[in-house]
Amino acid sequence: MDSRELTILGASLYACEGTKARRDFRTPNGYNYSIELTNSDPNIIRIFSLFLRRIIKADWKRVKGQLFLYPDLNENDLKIVWSKASGIPFTQFQKSIYLKKKISKFKPSPFGTFKLRYPCKSDFLKLQSMINDIWLEFS
Repeated sequence: MDSRELTILGASLYACEGTKARRDFRTPNGYNYSIELTNSDPNIIRIFSLFLRRIIKADWKRVKGQLFLYPDLNENDLKIVWSKASGIPFTQFQKSIYLKKKISKFKPSPFGTFKLRYPCKSDFLKLQSMINDIWLEFS
């Protein structure tokens, strides 16, 4: 996959699945500009991680991972799956969140759900600019 294809794919994934800028009420007039993408498919996280590394040139020491899982899933096994998919070492995983109850109308993922978090305002704004450029190009 060339840089252009990876840019379109990564920016599109974020436009669909990523967290948008949001108000941070801990500081006056503050906003959270962290790049965050949450998904239950390791392939989505793998591609987005590749996009962050190659296109955004993220400072990988600042990238964090967080696992959301149900008590019947094995946390250590899932950390291996998500670390391999994301390229994030265990030392950069934040505390896992255990969900109490499965919603019966949804089939839960056997991999849990993973959040990739990269707190960097300048790279967040760079990503937003890429998304806007792609929308303009295809309109």
